[in-house]
Amino acid sequence: MRRASEGKPNQLLKRERELRGWSQADVAEKIGGDPKTVGRWERGITSPGPQLCQKLCELFGKNTEELGLLLDHPDLLTPPTFPCVFLASSHADAEHRLVLSLKTDLQARGVTVLSSRQISRHSTENRRKALQEAIRAAQAVLLIVSPEARSSRHVQETLQLARTYQRPVCAAWIAGEQWQECFPRNDAELYTTIDARKGPHPSLLHEIAIALEQVSLASYQTVPSLLALNNVAELQIEPRNPYKGLNAFRQEDCHDFFGRDTLIDKLTATLNTSLLAEQQRPQGSRLLAVVGPSGSGKSSVVMAGLLPRLQAGGLPGSESWTFLDPIVPGRHPIESLARVLAEHLPERSLKAIREDLEDDSARGLHLLATSLAKRRGTRVVLLGDQFEELFTQTTSEEERRCFIDLLLTAITEPRGPLIVILTLRADFYDRPIQYPELAQFIQNHHQLVLPMDLTDLRAVIEHPAALPDVQLTFEGDLVGNLLFEVQGQVGALPLLQFTLDQLFQRRNGQQLTLQAYDEIGRVKGALSQKGESTYAALPSEEHRQLARTLFLRLIDPGTTEQGTTLRRAALSELSLVDPTQTRLLQETAEAFIAARLLTTGQVAGKPIIEVSHEALIREWTRMADWLSAAREDLPFQQTMSQDAAEWERRGKPAARLYRGSQLAEARECAKRNMPSRNEAAFLRASLVRRRRYQASVITILLLLLSATGLASWFLLQPPPNLTLVTTLNDSGPGSLRQAVILARPGSTITFDAS
Repeated sequence: MRRASEGKPNQLLKRERELRGWSQADVAEKIGGDPKTVGRWERGITSPGPQLCQKLCELFGKNTEELGLLLDHPDLLTPPTFPCVFLASSHADAEHRLVLSLKTDLQARGVTVLSSRQISRHSTENRRKALQEAIRAAQAVLLIVSPEARSSRHVQETLQLARTYQRPVCAAWIAGEQWQECFPRNDAELYTTIDARKGPHPSLLHEIAIALEQVSLASYQTVPSLLALNNVAELQIEPRNPYKGLNAFRQEDCHDFFGRDTLIDKLTATLNTSLLAEQQRPQGSRLLAVVGPSGSGKSSVVMAGLLPRLQAGGLPGSESWTFLDPIVPGRHPIESLARVLAEHLPERSLKAIREDLEDDSARGLHLLATSLAKRRGTRVVLLGDQFEELFTQTTSEEERRCFIDLLLTAITEPRGPLIVILTLRADFYDRPIQYPELAQFIQNHHQLVLPMDLTDLRAVIEHPAALPDVQLTFEGDLVGNLLFEVQGQVGALPLLQFTLDQLFQRRNGQQLTLQAYDEIGRVKGALSQKGESTYAALPSEEHRQLARTLFLRLIDPGTTEQGTTLRRAALSELSLVDPTQTRLLQETAEAFIAARLLTTGQVAGKPIIEVSHEALIREWTRMADWLSAAREDLPFQQTMSQDAAEWERRGKPAARLYRGSQLAEARECAKRNMPSRNEAAFLRASLVRRRRYQASVITILLLLLSATGLASWFLLQPPPNLTLVTTLNDSGPGSLRQAVILARPGSTITFDAS
């Protein structure tokens, strides 16, 4: 491809635009750009980046050469010669005399210099990507330090990427009185610092060049040699997969869990503070709420971080505490709690424990926990994971209040043994407000889960790979690429773990490769691509239609899109009326379970199926489209499913069946969706009851009509003539004797002539 000279107007692009009668603003609107930027392209000041080039080609139906679209800086897209340095400066310092002299001197020494000035010429949407490519290509970063650099966003981002890709930074201080007033607000570690405030004399330029040479050599010494990689390969270890995909880390995964040491320390200290405060005033509150957005790792940091820390003696005597299995509230939190307690109280029946918990005193949980405490002063720890389910899935307000009362009574009982730890999604933080006492305790005893910094994210990636039974390596800048996509992203941890799991599945021996990373769609595309490929690989179109039925059963749409959560469905919901469709639906579920996008388990003693993580709703476009199209139907369908389950659980009483408009709406919903066998039986029973009711009403009406008709006939008949003699009998009706007796004074007795 021929490159036009710099500053030459792009007549080809302008001609294609004018042929269509479009203004620069029209083109900008069609490609999502800015009219001034289009004008700069046509004047030859800048050229669009790769993404905008593609949009322009699609818009005009031409290729890049036909539109004169040539990238500004091919040196950022092709491997530079060695050595390569990125010259980072604020935009104000880019034209500084020393900066220009440095660039010229380094180029004269055979060093390839990529600069901030080149990056600034890219369009906004491509600027960060261009900076990433430049840092990846460089062996070192030469940072120009000045008062302008301290607040420069570009310099801050450059230092962040240097840390991401572990590129050493050499600083040249060119202006300013105090170092603290010039160096950017960043915790970057500098390889060396050179005071260049006296100007670009030859000895200074030579000093900088020598420093950069040493920095470049040092950066290469940190890269594993081919010999070292070969030695790892010769070990022939079959590596264990330490990455969890979309699943939360559990207590048994604590040896694979890294990156949250600081947060675990805070959680332990917060809990310890509460316990110490209780010694000063007996009625304390032994509660710790761990609050964070979806995908921040709340469950993992508690189950694989805090609980193992406590079990190992992280607090005085905590190694002897009793740790109950974690519970999720679900539809029946009392039932879930009873089953967890029953595992530690084998001498008590489940029914007896549940009755204790449902006792009006609300002291049942405290008393049961006290019986579990091995001796006075020991503790019983209960983890309520995904506590938002108490407000999204528990349907009975009475049961919800009972559960809350049990918790509050137990954690505030003076010298009581129970410690309650909750994990709560940040976007449901307002739900407990309806229960003021609970809300107050959560507000006073909570710890936020903030996004990980770069160091912790690197530990999440690299430390599990270095475990003795894992011994994985990363090709090239793979770790940096992973960090580049996830740093600063709220809720990105499940996406990172999923990507690492996919890379492990596609590894080359013991190396995670860049090729596999591109093939799976990188971090942002890996989950969506996996969902789509699993869907496309289903054996038939009927399977794919049933996939929609399956996933819609596993989503609670909430009242808003932000309130969308996962729904845990009973496996019985996968049993449809048609046995063939039931088999196909189960095959569909097994395919997504094998892909680790769905998970099975047990809650309150019942087998369930659920989506592995809420991230799938956000990332898989097809699933989001299904949800959008069915959002109005889902609440009623799920209510019907719950009502059918309750009807069956209570012995199928007629009083719980649908009637009237509710039954009519349920039948319409069933036509648009696919009811389970239990739901279909519930609807059939409702219809039978309605028909029986209609039949009884019709019978009563007929009886009423019949009775009304007979009465009318009697009313229409003339009254009998009591003085008419119709028989020769001596007595009885129609006899002369009866006529004489019944005749009124003055009346005439007559005889029937016949």
